Amino acid sequence: MAMAMATMTASAQVVLWDGEDKDINTDGGFWNRADPTVVEDNGNKCLKITLKDNPGGWDKEHCNAALPLGDVDFKALRRMTLRIKMSANHNVLVKLVKDGDGGYATGRWFWCGEADQWNILTFEFAAGPDSERITDTGNTVLEIWPFEDGNDALNNVGQTIYIDDIKMEGTMVDGKGILAYADNSLTGEVVVTGVIGKGNYQCTWNGDWHSEAYNDYALLAAKLAPTATKLNVSGAARWDEDWDVIKAKCPGIEVVVEEASAISTLPSSGRSQESNVVYSLSGQRRANMHSKGIYIVNGRKSAVR
Repeated sequence: MAMAMATMTASAQVVLWDGEDKDINTDGGFWNRADPTVVEDNGNKCLKITLKDNPGGWDKEHCNAALPLGDVDFKALRRMTLRIKMSANHNVLVKLVKDGDGGYATGRWFWCGEADQWNILTFEFAAGPDSERITDTGNTVLEIWPFEDGNDALNNVGQTIYIDDIKMEGTMVDGKGILAYADNSLTGEVVVTGVIGKGNYQCTWNGDWHSEAYNDYALLAAKLAPTATKLNVSGAARWDEDWDVIKAKCPGIEVVVEEASAISTLPSSGRSQESNVVYSLSGQRRANMHSKGIYIVNGRKSAVR
């Protein structure tokens, strides 16, 4: 049984699964529950699963995709994102299997709103019930239930689902998620990778929807000591740039947004004044958005599917 270990991109973002480096017609490292198969969809390699009735094992076992993780730090990074395409609008449930007690750390739901199109779903693991059970180690299997784990799953036997680009999204310093650091602990020169952004999204747990606001700039500011002298974010993907909270806490800090340029003072809005500038999520500047993926354009996310 293949083990899909997490890898790190050039920006040190944790990629849990990406079809591009998998072989067509293999299981892609997923457990054999719903006939996982790596296929091509409009030139993009992704995972296809087909929900099955119960041919054996525990109830509804074959109505989900299960990805072995190895050791992935779900506690120190804020969000998990994935792309999914299915023929119905429905909640998608993700579960973490926790090592050592045979149980689940917690479950998170997100609404898949566009049928027969690729949707980007966001799951929050830094807040909500049982978040204390999510650890930096021991989260061994990720389960993805396109129709949750109730009767809806069995009612949709035969449905084909496509999944791709499963990632942990968040701000990182020295290869660790920002939540691993104590407040006021980052001093001197601090080099940031991963992603830095802010916004809102709806996520749910225990049957209730929650409007989650996130602000990676404020979170980073909390971890910086007032004496921090330099903040290098040139290797991080960024959107809705707003450095005001960091400049207020660390008045003398130098913010490096590109390797060749440093900014010790910013416009009053605290945002970059560049226009029509395209970056990949790994923070690399791009001439265009011709290839499939998620880009940062003028400080905002834009997806090419």
